[in-house]
Amino acid sequence: MNIAYLGSEPGCGFEDHGPSGEGHCRAFVHGYADVPYHWHREMEILFVLRGRFRLVVDGQVCEMEQDDAIIINADVPHNSTSISRDTLICGVHLDTAHFERLGLPGFASRQYLCRTFLHSQSFMHRVAPIKALMARLALDQINHSEEIMVRQTIASLLACYVYRWIPHEVADSAGAQLRSDSRDRILRIMDTLNDQDEGQNLGEIAEEEGLTLSHLSRLFKRHLGIGYRDYSQNLRLDSAAEALRTTDHTIGTIMERGGFGNPAVFYNKFRVRFGCSPAEFRRGRRSSKPQSVLTVEDAAEVQRLLVGHAAGIGKAAELAIGLAPGGKRQIVLSAPHSAASTAKRAAC
Repeated sequence: MNIAYLGSEPGCGFEDHGPSGEGHCRAFVHGYADVPYHWHREMEILFVLRGRFRLVVDGQVCEMEQDDAIIINADVPHNSTSISRDTLICGVHLDTAHFERLGLPGFASRQYLCRTFLHSQSFMHRVAPIKALMARLALDQINHSEEIMVRQTIASLLACYVYRWIPHEVADSAGAQLRSDSRDRILRIMDTLNDQDEGQNLGEIAEEEGLTLSHLSRLFKRHLGIGYRDYSQNLRLDSAAEALRTTDHTIGTIMERGGFGNPAVFYNKFRVRFGCSPAEFRRGRRSSKPQSVLTVEDAAEVQRLLVGHAAGIGKAAELAIGLAPGGKRQIVLSAPHSAASTAKRAAC
């Protein structure tokens, strides 16, 4: 049984996943990661298998712990700014427009309200079937010829379950436009920061946008979960890490070129961001940015946790198709030889 891992982290901005061969659904698992600010047309559902996860969704900071789950609606910007080293996340992207075409009217225009850390404990029972279906999607039985069909079925069940049982509200078109305008501004500023020269006055960026530095910092805090200065510092740390990985310059030279005048500050900030000292980073030749890293032990733990969640898939399927015991939905039996149709033929 294989596990679908998240291979590379997305860049900043819009992600176009495109349709998949598995029914417009993509499941993944990742560990410690630094995921940039982005958005996409698909709904994203995440739940924490282990550890702690800090997510910023449309300007709201979400602190998630083990078993917490969240639905990130389509076209909503989000990113993670810090994840504990032992964190394991299971996620699924659902193409809501595809499932709406299959028979879920209004699915793509709804704004689903699912953040378990904001709901009562009883809401966790409502989310458990989602976790079961997601877990099975992440566990890919590649040796079974019917696996693609199975995954398409489970993806449809997951969409049906969300549609039936998760509370929602109607999308606010005015709010969506404001979100789009704010998103465009923050991306424009991020692009400017990424391209700027070392000696450029950062205050000029705020002036060009008609903002004060404090307002700019609050804008970053709302969208990215960190302030403007912290974001700029992380860019310099990433640049230093890239230099450590690809050049033979001394650590002192790299530190100075990055604008870090105090070695103690540089070493401390570097360790916080990358989990090791600059010298350890260079010896390990790690990637220049924090990435999703899973050890062999992690993989075994992921499989154990996912199999445990997937055990509830039968109950999840019952709820998704509306056949749960004790349900109040009316079920009408339709058959070609029912009593009503027989009586009608007899009268002819």
